[in-house]
Amino acid sequence: MKHDPVTDAALALSLSEIAALSARATRGAGRSWGEAEEAAEAACWLARAGLDWAGALLDVLEASAREADCALRTGITLADTAPLPDAMTAQVRRVTSACFLLPFAARIADQTGQRIRLDWDTTQVILAPHACPLIVGPLRLSGPAQVTITADPQDSTPCPDWPQPHRGTVQAREYARLTHLMMAFTVPTSASSLAGAGAQESDND
Repeated sequence: MKHDPVTDAALALSLSEIAALSARATRGAGRSWGEAEEAAEAACWLARAGLDWAGALLDVLEASAREADCALRTGITLADTAPLPDAMTAQVRRVTSACFLLPFAARIADQTGQRIRLDWDTTQVILAPHACPLIVGPLRLSGPAQVTITADPQDSTPCPDWPQPHRGTVQAREYARLTHLMMAFTVPTSASSLAGAGAQESDND
């Protein structure tokens, strides 16, 4: 599918396109392959939930290290340690993008079988195992925020079902910024790479 980030106001991408773009943009931003894979999975989760996956990812990749902790690295650490005993005590983190923590908190809910709650500003998000997030209050998707993460097994409020269409919308300007990051990961064409391209010998008998 060909996209024109100049003329299109918004683009609809499949989950596989979102994963590929997110992984390459993350690599282009200087992150490791492991972080790129985690970022791609998180972006797809946000897209499935109908949230601004591109804006949240750009917040993470373009944020200054002095602003707050990286939400991607914080989320990976939380998800890796959550299955351990007593790991899910209340935690407070100031992160680059609170929204980008949601996929990792959802993984914790899936792994532990308990509901997880995130609070920041006037927003509360409940994540039940294998369910779409329940968002209470205005969801500020961008900018650093102080996030409190707790287990909330007593909450019985039903969470919504996942939306059926598995596609994600991205604004043209966000698509262009992600593509710009992705191009930093692309190896430029060189004389030596061109010299080795194509068949080197005739296959005529």
